[in-house]
Amino acid sequence: MSFFTKTRIKATELFQDSFIYLQEKYDQASEVFTPASPFGQILTVVANLGEIIFYYIESSITELNIYRARNIESIYGLSRLTGHDPTRGISARGIIGIRPSTNAAIEVDGNYIQIDRLAEVQVEQNGLNYFINFDSDFIRLQKNTREFVNIELIQGEIETQKFTGTGGALQSFNVTSKEPTDNDNVIVKVDGVRYKVEESLYDMNRGQKAVLVKSGVNGGLSIFFGNNQLGYPPPLGSSISVEYIKTRGAAGNIGGTGLTIKFISFGTDQTGNQVDLNKYISINVVRNPNFGSDTEDPAFTRLIAPRASKSFVLANPNNYIYYLSKYDFFSFIDAYNTKNDEYLDDDNIIYLFLIPDINKKLTTNIDYFTIPEDEFTLTQDEKDQVIDILNESGRQVVTAEVRIKDPIIQRYLLNVVIRYYESVDKTEIRNQIRKNLNDYFLNVNRRDRIPRSDLVAMIENVDGIDSVNVFFISEENEAAIRNGFYFVPVYGTDPVTDQKVLIENKKIVLAEGEDPQLGLDEFGDIVIDIDDLAIIRGGWEDRNGNYYDEVPTDNSLGSLNIFFKESIADNLYNKTQQARFDDLKRVPSTTVATGRGSKSRKRLTS
Repeated sequence: MSFFTKTRIKATELFQDSFIYLQEKYDQASEVFTPASPFGQILTVVANLGEIIFYYIESSITELNIYRARNIESIYGLSRLTGHDPTRGISARGIIGIRPSTNAAIEVDGNYIQIDRLAEVQVEQNGLNYFINFDSDFIRLQKNTREFVNIELIQGEIETQKFTGTGGALQSFNVTSKEPTDNDNVIVKVDGVRYKVEESLYDMNRGQKAVLVKSGVNGGLSIFFGNNQLGYPPPLGSSISVEYIKTRGAAGNIGGTGLTIKFISFGTDQTGNQVDLNKYISINVVRNPNFGSDTEDPAFTRLIAPRASKSFVLANPNNYIYYLSKYDFFSFIDAYNTKNDEYLDDDNIIYLFLIPDINKKLTTNIDYFTIPEDEFTLTQDEKDQVIDILNESGRQVVTAEVRIKDPIIQRYLLNVVIRYYESVDKTEIRNQIRKNLNDYFLNVNRRDRIPRSDLVAMIENVDGIDSVNVFFISEENEAAIRNGFYFVPVYGTDPVTDQKVLIENKKIVLAEGEDPQLGLDEFGDIVIDIDDLAIIRGGWEDRNGNYYDEVPTDNSLGSLNIFFKESIADNLYNKTQQARFDDLKRVPSTTVATGRGSKSRKRLTS
C-alpha cells in the first residue's frame, strides 16, 4: 500500500493512484488497461465500495458529536447520555366547571348523571379532541345541584400498549407511536397494579414497584424496570400495560373567551341508560387549555442538554431555566436569586422572569404592533399554571420559594426615515417595512438591548429603498424632559440589621435643555434592564406635547412612523450602482490582514 500517500486521500485521487500503480506494476499500456477493461471495471466497483465505507465512517464519527450530528435520533440519543430527556410533547391543559342543566332535573331518570373519567370532548375553536380527567373512575353529579364541579381538561387521545414481563432484571420495553406523546402523563401498570414513575433508577427503593419512563431514541417512549435491589421487576408472564396520550402539542393552546366545548362521549343516568351530556350538562371554562408544547427541536436539544440537572431536582436558578425550557410557551425564561446582596431574608427565593411567546397568540388580523399589550405578560391564570407545573413535578427543594416577577413595561416609539426611488409604490414600501419589523420583533428576543443597526438591516433590503435610518424615542425619557426631573432608587445598609434596604427614590432635576437619554445608550439603541420588557407601543406624549397613538396609523403619529424623506431618480446609472452594491453584499468572505499573517473572515451581509 506504499503507493498511497497522506496528501492524496480524496476518493478520486485514491482511484487514480491505484490505477497508475496497476498499470506500472503489470506493465500495461493505457490503451489496454482502461476503466472499460475487465480489471478496470473491477477496480471501479471496489473504489465505489471504498467511497461508501469512507462515507459511513465519516458519518459515524460525525454522529458521535451532539453539536455536529445531523440525524435527529443521534442528537436525542447523545442528549440522553448527558442525563437530558428530550421532550416528546406536552398536552395543553385547562380547567372547566360542569353541572347539570336546569332541564336535567325533569328529563333525566334517577338522582344523578354519571360521567366517566377520560370522557372525550371537542373544542370548536380548533377542532381538536380533549378529554376530562379526575382522580376517580367516574363522577356523579346530583341532577338538582347548582354548584359547578371543577375538573381538568387535557388535549389528546388516550392509547394503550401491552407487553409481557420476562421476570428478568432491568427489563425494558419500547412503546412505538407515529404521533408525539405527552411527556408527563404516562401510566404503567403490571397485572393491574400501578407503578410509580421515577426519574432515576437510584430513586427506587428496594422492592418498590416503580418504573422509569424516558423518550425513545427512535421516537415514542421507553420504559425501564428495576432489579429487586433497586425497584421490582415484573414477574415472568405478567401483563404490562402502558397508557399514554397522543398529543397535538402547541396546537391545543387556546386563548380568548367564549370557548365552545362539545361532549363526544355519553354519560349514564342512575338506571344505566345513556345520557346526551351536551343536552344535560352546563360547562363553565375556568382556565383555558394552555402550556401545550411540540416535540423538542433538535437545535434546542443541542443547547439545553449540557444544562440538565444530574440530581433531577430544582435546586438553583439554572435548574428552573432548564425545566421550564421544555415548554415552548415562553419566548424568554430567566431565573435568579439574590444571594449576592446583603439582604438575607430572600436568599431562599427563586425569582422567575417569564415572557410568553406572542407568536402563539397572533391571529390573521393581528401583528406585533397591534396585539394587546397585556399579551406580553403572563395572566394570573398562567402564573398559577406555572406554579402548578413546578409543584406537580415533585422536584422542588422543600426550603425553596418561587416568585414570578412581572416585567416592567418600557414603551418606545420607532421612527423610520427613508430615501426611496421615485417610481415605487409608497404603500407597498410601508407594508413591507412593517412586515419585516414584525418578523424581527417576533423572532429576536434580545435581553440586553435592541440595536438600531438590526432594524436598518431589516429595512434596507426592501425593494425601492435607497437609504434608511431609524430612531427610538423613550416614553420614560420624554416624561423626564417634559416634567424636568426623574427618580432613581438609592440603596444602603440598615445599621441595625446590616442588610440592604431602599433608602429613598432620589429626585434628579434636569438642567435647561438636558437630555438624560433614559432607556437609550450613546448609539441610540434601546437598553434593557434585568426586569424590563421593551415594546414598541404608543399611547403617550413626547416632550413637545405631540401625542402618539398606541398602534401605527395611516393618518396620525403612532408607535411606528415611516417618513418618506426624499426621492431619487430611478435611472440607469442608479440601477447600475445598486447592482454593483448588491454584488458586493453577496461576496461570501474576505481576507483580512493581521499582525500574524492573514485569516479568512466571513462578511456579514444584510
